[in-house]
Amino acid sequence: MTARPSIAFFDIPYHSRLSTTVPIVRALVERGHPVYGFTLEPYRGLLEDAGAQVIVQPSFGPKPADYTVNWRAIHYSMHAVPAIVDAIRALRPAVVVTTAKCLWAVIAAEICGLRTAVIHTNALMPRGARVSEAVYAARWPGKTDGELARIEERDRAAWASCVDKFAVSRTHTEDVLPGLPNCMNLRGDINVVYTSDELQPRRAELDSTYHFVGPCYDERRADKDPELEAALDALPRPLIYASLGSMQMYFERREVFQTVLDALGDGRYGAVVAAGSADVADTLAPLPNALIRPYVPQLAVLDRASLFITHAGTNSVYESLLASVPMLMLPQGGDQPIVAESIELAGLGHWLRDPATLTSVDLRRQIDALLGDRAMKARVQAAGDSLRRAGGVNRAALLLSELAEGRGAA
Repeated sequence: MTARPSIAFFDIPYHSRLSTTVPIVRALVERGHPVYGFTLEPYRGLLEDAGAQVIVQPSFGPKPADYTVNWRAIHYSMHAVPAIVDAIRALRPAVVVTTAKCLWAVIAAEICGLRTAVIHTNALMPRGARVSEAVYAARWPGKTDGELARIEERDRAAWASCVDKFAVSRTHTEDVLPGLPNCMNLRGDINVVYTSDELQPRRAELDSTYHFVGPCYDERRADKDPELEAALDALPRPLIYASLGSMQMYFERREVFQTVLDALGDGRYGAVVAAGSADVADTLAPLPNALIRPYVPQLAVLDRASLFITHAGTNSVYESLLASVPMLMLPQGGDQPIVAESIELAGLGHWLRDPATLTSVDLRRQIDALLGDRAMKARVQAAGDSLRRAGGVNRAALLLSELAEGRGAA
């Protein structure tokens, strides 16, 4: 079979990020497209297992204090783009496929004159849209307005230098710096979004270049652990699951996890806490009705859970909806308040807006109320069904294949 046009693929080099996009890489390879996967050496295996030819991109530098995703992407692009441009010119792909925070990829694509497809695994707002006052106030818990103003000014200055260095014209400032630290939504010639038409806020404001395909996850059951699953099955029911994600800037919230355990201390409900690290897990007071681990296979827990206490990261939210599990949400920054607000407005969970003052009594009251809300449970199940109907990996791969072959948006 004649090889189809080749594709350059970029995602943030981080295991939890790549695990949500390599299914698309695999599907493109199965369709006959050579895929060049740009990443760092520790993540080579993830892309090679999906059939990609790995291109090792320049390494990232150290993280400064108060770094943001925005600043980190800009700073990395300043030194990495020239090498990435050289690699792309040598490989001559037909299109660049990237996720929505890989600024270095869209700048390199512009320099090389290539079309781009952007995969949005995160929350999406129309370009330039203003978020609510509640979302804006929650953009970085623990930071004062003065601290945030200095951080935002630093990021704006870095972006201005980047624009000047590479003569950037196709990438909009509103996408790089949308007014929320750790939130970036770059746009492409087409945009593949991991939600359904029904669940996309302000859907009518997004044009025909946006395609809502639902989550593109693998059947990630390879992390099955029979011993752990037996321990899960031995816990009381209903089962409450708490996790603040896999990023250190979010999960180091020992007080949140301890509040969860205190709320469930009477033993009537089971609890699973994924604390993110052994350092955090080891400081939490053990309970006979609770399983406390640095990490648990999330899908296996959600299969058994009746309620998810989550940071409202998009992947966690979608996995919860697919498992028909309502949510109590404690966003920790970035686009998580946008997600929490949209999920609450859709009647699929509740946003706990002030985690700093949340008591175990308040949390227990919220848990009891949500567990008894049958109407919400039905809405959550319907939302999960809409995600499954959206098309997933196969639809995403078809859209990207058509773009590479010149049959999609120009």
